[in-house]
Amino acid sequence: MDVYLSEEAGQHLRAQALEMPGRRAGGLLLGHRRAGRFFVERVYPCSLGKLPTDRKYRALDRIFEGKIIGFYSSGRRAGAAAGKWPPFSYNKLYLKFDLHPEKGLILKPAVVEYTDSFHLVPATLAGRPKRRR
Repeated sequence: MDVYLSEEAGQHLRAQALEMPGRRAGGLLLGHRRAGRFFVERVYPCSLGKLPTDRKYRALDRIFEGKIIGFYSSGRRAGAAAGKWPPFSYNKLYLKFDLHPEKGLILKPAVVEYTDSFHLVPATLAGRPKRRR
């Protein structure tokens, strides 16, 4: 599995990290999946100290026409290490991000999987396609 992050989504993450240094930020990743690749087209910031309830997730997914492909947060998501993921998070992308003063935007993507319990499987970031001249 790998992850392609659009320029717009990257800009929004950098801006959110810059606007709230040292504070937790999070939201939804919007886009689509194709052939083992997550295409993150946009991000939607929302309060995700914890993931939404099943009911709220379903309502948000209807609003975004089924384009929720995952979740993002700065810092550690509460319960992530303990495997406390709701069932709707299965096979979704989780993107941890941080803004480093010298290194810029640091992204750590993973996919939420289930084998006897929920766990994160690291994913890689896909490079930007080269433009034709």
